[in-house]
Amino acid sequence: MVKTNNVLWTGGWDSTFRVIQLYRLGATIQPIYVIDHNRISSSKELSVVEELSNSIPSKFSKSKGQILPLKIINRQDIPTNLFLKLIHKPLKTKNKIGKQYYWLACLAKKYKYENLELSLHNEDLDKFFMLNQLIEFKDGKLGLNWKINPKKVGFSRKHLFANMTFPLVTITKPEMKNIAEEHNFIDLMELTWFCHKSNNKPCGKCNPCKQYVRDGFGFRLEQQTQ
Repeated sequence: MVKTNNVLWTGGWDSTFRVIQLYRLGATIQPIYVIDHNRISSSKELSVVEELSNSIPSKFSKSKGQILPLKIINRQDIPTNLFLKLIHKPLKTKNKIGKQYYWLACLAKKYKYENLELSLHNEDLDKFFMLNQLIEFKDGKLGLNWKINPKKVGFSRKHLFANMTFPLVTITKPEMKNIAEEHNFIDLMELTWFCHKSNNKPCGKCNPCKQYVRDGFGFRLEQQTQ
């Protein structure tokens, strides 16, 4: 039976890099998008994912990779979980870990995902965990991946992130850019979208826009407005 990699794909830089990385390695990818109708950018993100789903196979025509039809899950359809809600609360208050990670934990539990791929990158680690709090494992021909080490993290993180893996935690956004340029897929990466408050021009004020500036990617806000 062919292994399927379940990847949360928002149409953003990091998750798109991971989808391309897997595709180039010949993986079968099940992209998952959680739609939040309160987020202005949802329609833009979905159109970006659709465009990339068509463009990636054309770009890497010699690859044996496969992108399965996008699985769209309505956030309102994800059952709440009181236990996960309670353990997320202190992480939200102290570490500013967003509510979406609670919903993603609920999603992983509902669909029994044991290795739901979350594209956190190296610059995210200070908020979530340290690298030495993760277990490195070999994911077959797909290389290295990482998951929570239950002996190294507190109770809340241990359970909230139990069913997730973090394949990009050792790489930065600029390093992804260098790899994309080296392997000639930077054009695909430039199709990605990040702003949560707009479908047209980045607002510069939402958390993703601020994080782009933090990570040395402020130039992308300027690119998208040209």
